[in-house]
Amino acid sequence: MIEKIKNELISLSDEKYKEFSASLMPNVNNILGVRLPLLRKKAKEILKSDWQSFIKNNDDEYFELTMLESMVIAELNIDFDKVLNYSENFIKKINNWSVCDNFCANLKCIRKNKEKTKIFIKKYLKSKKEFENRFAFVILTNYFAKDDTDFVLDEIKKFNNDLYYAKMAAAWCLSVCFVEDFEKTLNCVKNNKIHTSMLKKGITKAIESLRLNKTQKQILKNLRTIF
Repeated sequence: MIEKIKNELISLSDEKYKEFSASLMPNVNNILGVRLPLLRKKAKEILKSDWQSFIKNNDDEYFELTMLESMVIAELNIDFDKVLNYSENFIKKINNWSVCDNFCANLKCIRKNKEKTKIFIKKYLKSKKEFENRFAFVILTNYFAKDDTDFVLDEIKKFNNDLYYAKMAAAWCLSVCFVEDFEKTLNCVKNNKIHTSMLKKGITKAIESLRLNKTQKQILKNLRTIF
């Protein structure tokens, strides 16, 4: 099955898209260049066949195989606890922001299982591994920042990871908190010791948001000069 899928992916590869993707992920060297809509279509085909075999035998030779697995797991129509079991195994092999962020965005089943998700991501919030930590903060951004800002801000206060992609995810998460609840987030930043470089980047991202008004942006610009 895996060899057949590999051959199909190779036939769908696009050299120009490969070059474009590689420019966004300089440390990923196994990109074929298959566009996301084609991968989504293939994931749906796998879900209708022996998806268990695909997950079990996937050797991640190509970036697209890893992305395909993320899409398949995210769309599984099975008990949420089992989705988390598959997710736990998958997270171990995430090594780039694209797979991480797409996986998080596709895990829409989280919306109906937030309390279990909170428990699940605890170890990833504490992790010092770059993409485990990023996974947790992208999950917070996508599914908790809007409706559970207190929980998210509590985790941002604990953040302490200098690895680039983890730090950028936490900064993005902080910027979304500013958008969703400006006053609460501002008070949190003013009254707590927060990872400085992440904080500066998060404030900058918030200033760039189209959802904050001029007064709010000026407050953030003034705040940024303090740190």
